[in-house]
Amino acid sequence: MNSEISRLIKNTPVISLKKYFEAVHNDLIDEVDWEGDEKSIRKSLISITDSVAGEKLALLKSDSERVNALTDELGQSILKHSVNDDELEEYYQLENEHDRVLWLFLKDSQRFRQVEDCWYTDTGRNGRMWDAFIGPKEIEVSKNETDILAFKNKIMELFRTVGKIQVDIYERVRSESDDNQIELIQVMVYREDLPSTQLAFEEENLVSKIVRTVKEVALTYEPESGHIEVVVDGKENRKAIPKIFSEILLKSPIEGEKIPLKRYNIQSLLKQRTLSFDTVDGIESVDVTMLKVARPNSYNTVTLDVATKEEHSIYKVSKEYFGDNDPLKSGFKLKQVRISIKFMPDDESKRGKILHVKIREPNGCDLKSKSQKEKLIGDKYLEKWGLVETIQ
Repeated sequence: MNSEISRLIKNTPVISLKKYFEAVHNDLIDEVDWEGDEKSIRKSLISITDSVAGEKLALLKSDSERVNALTDELGQSILKHSVNDDELEEYYQLENEHDRVLWLFLKDSQRFRQVEDCWYTDTGRNGRMWDAFIGPKEIEVSKNETDILAFKNKIMELFRTVGKIQVDIYERVRSESDDNQIELIQVMVYREDLPSTQLAFEEENLVSKIVRTVKEVALTYEPESGHIEVVVDGKENRKAIPKIFSEILLKSPIEGEKIPLKRYNIQSLLKQRTLSFDTVDGIESVDVTMLKVARPNSYNTVTLDVATKEEHSIYKVSKEYFGDNDPLKSGFKLKQVRISIKFMPDDESKRGKILHVKIREPNGCDLKSKSQKEKLIGDKYLEKWGLVETIQ
């Protein structure tokens, strides 16, 4: 049994598995008793898929991989933002992550591929194929056919290739945190790569078949900041493609100046530590007030959240709640943290304002949505506490 197929069958509600198999593999399920208990149905499906081979197995494995990939936290966030208003009631009735992903997979293949592309783009951030550049702010991306054709031609020239090419342009949202949603324009480029020859069976005969794989370029433009990000193989390509995009589709050429990359590391906050500050900045206290943790390689999380007025630290509260099963001492990994900076009373706030800063590794931080003063304070202390580093 392929592990991806097994994971899909074990985690997806039976009613949704039935919809999938009826739509894609109806010829395989003649002997499945859908009126039986869930355990028997899953066992029957696993037995059937164990005997599948060839193209049917390849398709089943591919579908399983695609659905499973989007069940993580990032995939679920992107998926949620793809749901139309008139679908929300139906969407919120779905049982779990697999159910939600498979729902869109069966409902709208084009929208599902866009969610996949967004997930591919965002998982590539900070990776070896990613770069970010300073671009013009608040420019409308051209969808004029002549401009798109010129963009395609420039991309083909860059890769010194000929063949088929497709460009998709659409709006999307990237969630930096629950209260910080960034509006983006996503640009996906699909182009044919050089042909290769592979051996394959044609009925009973072994033959050579020519295969042309598809290469992808993922690019995002954030109008508010002007930031242009690209995910593509090749250092020179990562610089050239944003320049081509800005020149042709934004009508505003750029020099290719990189954005300094900030990478966050919050694992030191799994243990209680002193977060020192300078009273000259008007700060009264600093506390960790939320920790979201998960076991390594698991999508299941535990969130510890304490009130700002809580007298005890979140670490002491966790120990009191969980005792020997305290997740902060059981090999868990920190996924997200909230640091609450309380300021002394002043003319603007008689009680003292509180700045909440949420951070998620490797590059999620909601300081962007704060005031300029709050950003300056936040940036200063995240660096002081060793929670962020700037990478050129």
